[in-house]
Amino acid sequence: MTKLLQFYEKYLADSCGDPLSVVISAEENRNSLRWIDQVAAHYSPATLLRLLDSTDVQSRRAATWALCFLGNEHHYTPLGRLLRDESRIVRTSADESRRAIARRTQSPWHRKTAYQVEQLLADENYLRAEELASHLIDETDGRGDVYYLRAWIRFTRGDIEEASADCKRAIRLDPFSYQACVALGQCYWHLGNDGAARECYLESNRIYPDWEPARSAMEILAGNS
Repeated sequence: MTKLLQFYEKYLADSCGDPLSVVISAEENRNSLRWIDQVAAHYSPATLLRLLDSTDVQSRRAATWALCFLGNEHHYTPLGRLLRDESRIVRTSADESRRAIARRTQSPWHRKTAYQVEQLLADENYLRAEELASHLIDETDGRGDVYYLRAWIRFTRGDIEEASADCKRAIRLDPFSYQACVALGQCYWHLGNDGAARECYLESNRIYPDWEPARSAMEILAGNS
């Protein structure tokens, strides 16, 4: 057994003992710092990246979860490929790792501004929300997650064509953005293009089979046919 697997199994044992539960809540687990220190002392991010392609599912699980804490933007796409891994825990770990990396690569100003945009959207101040989201896009060199955020603002305002354009930009920047695929499908559906909407939902489900909104959207579309 490799040291990585030893560290991972000890980490699971010291947590709640339920691997799936650990995958969902481990960032807040009190054993996280010990786990990070152990892995970082023995494995570089480049080595963890290579282990994502291991034929051993346990090694993929451990490497994927380690990158939740130690990964950077270079791991974002390789982790995206694991969203359709044969192991559900690997898939869920890959999704959580990508979310964690996205948060870590945001500046404090980015996080603060994105929160302000979300609050403006909740308050139905769509014009100001879109202005601030556009400013965020300009200042962050067009991150996919920000285009996705602006897409929802435009969609909510009823600017479906512009929303679909932002979804397409988000997908070009991150081909594994299953959320943007569903959002684009919603745009197509509102534009009356059920066939294109279905393809978007299917693509989202292909990228990440565990995401319920994609399946629900397909069921609703089938029911309306």
